[in-house]
This record gives sequence, C-alpha cells and structure tokens, in this order.
Amino acid sequence: MADRSAEQSRGVEGTVVELLPQAACRVQLGDRSLVIAHAAAASEVNFVRLRPQDRVWVELSPHDPTRGRIVRLLAEGSR
Repeated sequence: MADRSAEQSRGVEGTVVELLPQAACRVQLGDRSLVIAHAAAASEVNFVRLRPQDRVWVELSPHDPTRGRIVRLLAEGSR
C-alpha cells in the first residue's frame, strides 16, 4: 500500500485563462503550457470563485501532465 506522504505532487504557479463547464478552468503555466484544472474540495467548500487572470497554485497529475487541481488562489488578478 502506497503511503500518501511518499507521493510527490508537482505544484506550479499558473494563471487562469478560461473558465470551462463543470467547474474546470484552463490554466496557463509559467512555461506557457496549458492544462485543464479543477478546484480542490477545500476550495469548493469555502466557495472560492475563480476568474480569468487569477494567479493560482496547481498540482499536476502524475499520470497526465495536462490535468491538474487548483489548490490555492495566490493573489487577485487585474480586474
């Protein structure tokens, strides 16, 4: 059985580019690659509203590097 602490999640900073259906977002990472990310469960419980140009912290999936999970809203973007 794998220990959860042994798993390495790859976290990167990105910017929300587009809001997609079913609470997903298209996020542009620092290296200009695009990933599709959804909000983590804690964000949904605390009702974090994401908007384009928001800076976020994304944990990428170890199985599919084009998918991720938004775990933190870093700062408000220019609105």
